[in-house]
Amino acid sequence: MEWIDTHAHLYAEDFNGNIGELLQRAREASVSRIISVGVNGRTNPQCIRFAEEHEEIFAAVGWQPTDLDELGDEMELSPVRLKELHEQACHPKVVAIGEIGLDYFRLPRTQTDEVLRTKERQKRIFRQQLELAAELGLPCAIHQRGDGTLEDCLEIMRPLAGRIRAVFHCFVGDLQAAQAFFDLGCLVSLTGIVTFKKAEELRETIRSLPPEKIMVETDCPYLAPEPHFRKLCEPSYVVHTGKRIAGILGLSPEEFSQITSRTTRDFFPKMK
Repeated sequence: MEWIDTHAHLYAEDFNGNIGELLQRAREASVSRIISVGVNGRTNPQCIRFAEEHEEIFAAVGWQPTDLDELGDEMELSPVRLKELHEQACHPKVVAIGEIGLDYFRLPRTQTDEVLRTKERQKRIFRQQLELAAELGLPCAIHQRGDGTLEDCLEIMRPLAGRIRAVFHCFVGDLQAAQAFFDLGCLVSLTGIVTFKKAEELRETIRSLPPEKIMVETDCPYLAPEPHFRKLCEPSYVVHTGKRIAGILGLSPEEFSQITSRTTRDFFPKMK
């Protein structure tokens, strides 16, 4: 049986650089591959370094919408930033552009000039990175959180339908949202949230999802699944999430692990 953690933040300070220990526990749990996902100019190179140092680690590079402070007042990624991201994305072990997207979760509901400016900057940078992914033929890992982000993400992505492949990471939406993603040729990725006691609505949605359109992730160090709820999450815990999803779908863990691993390898063609 094989599991793949499609979204992890291995550079997190919580891990204290103990990557070797994390990988050993992952191997013991049958986790064969881990994608370490960058979010800004500082973490992207770290993800690539981990991928270079460890056979089972691959990388994704991008600018997350909540990690744009490095850019100062820039409304878009500068030519220099784009060139850097382009070069990083061409690395043989970089398998995706991500995580990228939109996040209005902590923005005030009042549409002040500053709020509108923040949203516009996120949209522009999201669009730039989608276009880079289309140019390079790389899939994308999408971050989408907060009121209005679903509609805005779909509006930005529709003109690129057929040119990009994307997965909506940490999916917690309803069946309508999932179908909107599938209509664009996208997939969804599920975290330990599916094991939480208060996530029955999400579990009900999952029952209606095609197993071949689902990937699994930890988003570690966050969102540790049961039986590790509220603890520091790590790649080995993706097994708990995968097994719970299998049960929800009426599949054996072996059946679902085979399906989702095949889906993941097809989605990330650079991952060997």
